[in-house]
Amino acid sequence: MTYLPASQLAKWRKENEPSKCPILNRETDDWVVDHDHSSGEIRGVISRQANTLIGKIENIHTSMCKGDPTELPNVLENIASYLRQPESEILHPVGLKQLTSRFKNYLNKEYQIFALATLGATISELNACINISHRVKLFKNLLKKYYDKRNKSHTSTCADSRRTKSSEGSDKQVRRVLLSLRRGHTRSSKTSSTKT
Repeated sequence: MTYLPASQLAKWRKENEPSKCPILNRETDDWVVDHDHSSGEIRGVISRQANTLIGKIENIHTSMCKGDPTELPNVLENIASYLRQPESEILHPVGLKQLTSRFKNYLNKEYQIFALATLGATISELNACINISHRVKLFKNLLKKYYDKRNKSHTSTCADSRRTKSSEGSDKQVRRVLLSLRRGHTRSSKTSSTKT
């Protein structure tokens, strides 16, 4: 066992910098030497963002969840397995509010219209949307219909496993739009169109 003095920390960090952050799996130039808060021992060099993330996870696990720090790796593996399970295809009421809010606040008008068309809005429905309030209301209604249709379709496809390729294709498009909404990556900073 070795004690690393603060005066040698920067040198040790530079000598042990990985090519990518082992937690976030991306390149950075903002590296920190991470340490275990229980033992005080160095674990490695990771990005500052990953260090913040892992620190918050550890603190929540030990304080709020009253967890044993030695059990955290198992808890994280359980979380990973839980997050990798197939989607339920059932829309939560809070999920509807969140997606609707993101649709309203993060999308420019053109992308809102694209999202509505992807969800199956007709030309007459799109033409009737004279302002953002109308587009938001239509989005909410179409999203509910989409999930109701998916649920009915899923129930019927359990008996007959054949689905049309066009139906699968449109489902993929809608899921891409919803995923981009969830991530908040759809509003272009270059597009400065006003919401009317």
